[in-house]
Amino acid sequence: MPGPRLNLIVLCFDTLRRDALAADLARTPNFDRFAEDAVVFTNAWGEGLPTIPFRRAAHTGMRSYPWRHNIGDRGSQPNLLGWHAVPESQTTLSEYLYGRGYATGLVSDVWHLFKPSMNFTRGFVSWDFIRGQEGDTRTLATDSLGERSAFAGRRIGPASYLYQTRDRSRDEDYFAARVLDSAAEWVEGNQGNSPYFLWVDSFTPHEFWDPPTRFADAYHPGEGRSDHIVPQMLNRGANRPEPDPADIARTKALYQGYVTFTDERFGRFFDRIAKAGALRDTVVVVLSDHGTELWDKGQFGKSGARPHPYNTQINWMIRHPDRRGRLDVGGFVQNHDLVPTLLGLLDVPHRPLDGRDVWPVGRAAQPARDHIVIGWEAWACVRDRHHSLIVHTLDPSVEKRLYDLEADPAEEHNIAADHPQIVAAKLAQLEGLLGEPLPAHYLHRPGRGFAATPGGLREIRRQRAAAGERWEGSNLV
Repeated sequence: MPGPRLNLIVLCFDTLRRDALAADLARTPNFDRFAEDAVVFTNAWGEGLPTIPFRRAAHTGMRSYPWRHNIGDRGSQPNLLGWHAVPESQTTLSEYLYGRGYATGLVSDVWHLFKPSMNFTRGFVSWDFIRGQEGDTRTLATDSLGERSAFAGRRIGPASYLYQTRDRSRDEDYFAARVLDSAAEWVEGNQGNSPYFLWVDSFTPHEFWDPPTRFADAYHPGEGRSDHIVPQMLNRGANRPEPDPADIARTKALYQGYVTFTDERFGRFFDRIAKAGALRDTVVVVLSDHGTELWDKGQFGKSGARPHPYNTQINWMIRHPDRRGRLDVGGFVQNHDLVPTLLGLLDVPHRPLDGRDVWPVGRAAQPARDHIVIGWEAWACVRDRHHSLIVHTLDPSVEKRLYDLEADPAEEHNIAADHPQIVAAKLAQLEGLLGEPLPAHYLHRPGRGFAATPGGLREIRRQRAAAGERWEGSNLV
């Protein structure tokens, strides 16, 4: 007779750079402790980015990129290529497992998952939405007499975030702690109700980089600086004056400190579920969706135009209760491989998927990929072990960038003009995935009736004009 079915816990951390765990960027003793008994995919990359496209593929096993689905996104914010709900034709990991008798739960502070224009709660019997992150204006500001203040008008951005977090007084009040404490409580309450599946999605360490001060001070003391310089420094363009080196160091320290704080709270979560007995019968996965730039190339923040490793390489570790010791797997994997791999571990049948079962232990792994394609809004990156090509898929006039990864691992010297044959070969790989020659024609057309910001609207107009479409006012026609 088959034995008891395994439980599953997936923890996803937003904007957790690969080198935050794999190198010396930040101190992460608890993630390191987890890796000691895990399969660690050392060559894992995002497939369609950023937040929502990544999670769509991670929840379904189907590629998000290219942007093939004409999904209504009216009212969506942000309004970007690929930023839409899970197509009705696709089945989520939670739906597969619920159909097999699993208790399913979601704990998250990623407000994008819970918006009316999204449907990421599909298949989850219960969910805990931790409110107030980023632009989730749970409450509006009032003055001391209860009147609406000028602060209340700032519904999205730093001012809103600062107001939502105004009552914090201890570590447990921070978002990472609230998410991971709620998740630990869920596991403790359901450990006797096997089998179960819990998806834990922490927006931390996404900006705003806002750890308890002592965590940032351990990397670079604040020395009286305001730690709210971060929003003003993100995406600082080349035309603006370069900030003071001490401000750069402090901003980087805020991210490093946020990572270490996240690690500390993850350690508490891991200890609690171990005490509850979960590690004896539960597959535990640690995942991140993308990284961010920490002045690596003179900027902070992330962008589809910069699909370098600090932005697109991800963390992916799997701890299985039946094996011990660390195993590093160096083949190319991407986030749409998550669902078939986990369903394989749980012996759950599924329909054909774009992703592959990449679990290497106990059975022959599928042949390794020789290249990967990463999509981020209008940009695409074709990468193998030797070269990386970055292309604007809607505007052929934008300069293509080719990097020799062996001679130039930092990807600083564009050699596209000197190697047209390599460029042509990589373009053929991209066009093979697209199913057409460039420029691409995406079925998803963001901006119908809504754009998040004037800048976003201008970019959407530019992208669609490059594809030959026409605008009237703020709408596509």
